[in-house]
Amino acid sequence: MQYLYSNGKYQSTDRDNVSTMTQAFNYGTAAFEGMKAFYLEDRRNWFLFRPDQHYQRLLRSAAMLDIELEMSLDEFVGTIATLIKKNNIRTDVYIRPIVYRSQKGVGLNKPSGYGVSIFIQSTPHSSSNRFKCCFVSQRRPVDGTFSGKLTGNYLLSYFSSKEALERGYQVGILLSSEGYVSEASVMNLFFASDGKLFTPSLECGALDGITRKSVIQIAREELGLDVREGKYRQRRLLDADEILFTGTGSGINYVHQLEKRKFNAQSKEQMAIAVARVFEDVTHGRVGGYSDWLVPVL
Repeated sequence: MQYLYSNGKYQSTDRDNVSTMTQAFNYGTAAFEGMKAFYLEDRRNWFLFRPDQHYQRLLRSAAMLDIELEMSLDEFVGTIATLIKKNNIRTDVYIRPIVYRSQKGVGLNKPSGYGVSIFIQSTPHSSSNRFKCCFVSQRRPVDGTFSGKLTGNYLLSYFSSKEALERGYQVGILLSSEGYVSEASVMNLFFASDGKLFTPSLECGALDGITRKSVIQIAREELGLDVREGKYRQRRLLDADEILFTGTGSGINYVHQLEKRKFNAQSKEQMAIAVARVFEDVTHGRVGGYSDWLVPVL
């Protein structure tokens, strides 16, 4: 990546773009999104995945910080499209828009303007990962600002991931403050039991993930699966037939092991494999009915 977008300008990534004196840097007062553009080789173009959904969530998150983003959806999409074309990375790309409180100096109660920065990075297509996971001691709040994608919230993800790694695992799974399964460190989760697919309710503190939402829809519509949202205890995961994770950057991945319980992550009959296959077909324009999910970079 050679260029990023910062407050109306496309400039070199070598430049020091944002001061460490900003409120956002000192207090975590920034909202962000994780987006994806798929590069379809046969069309020689990138396609943004559900940018309208990401834009709306960014507006909601920014509003939690009393920031009213003065950028329309068309401007948002156009800015990202220009940035992708300027960098000309002919792979799938991950996109990180950040809206941050830009007042400099110490003190949260000072009046603050805001800035907008967007950068991208290459995410070449790869097969799904199989993770070794554990439950962690951190708890996911079920209300308040944790419903938004705010940078300060992700310290919880950092510490849950750190705890999992220190215990010899790759991914930590958090419970809600009420003891229900919530999500993985930086991914939503699903589990399959008796031919049905389950995912923690947003009432359990799980992020309202765009990939999560998309998987629920295509699993129902394309695979005819019974998908249920609810409140589940740890035992339900340990007794499940399979577990999968979803995320914008990570795609769809499988759980090979949870605590001492091992799962067969190779079976072709796995529900997770079927979901991953149809999700890839949808995101690469091979399934009708979802054309509005893919916006070409013009």
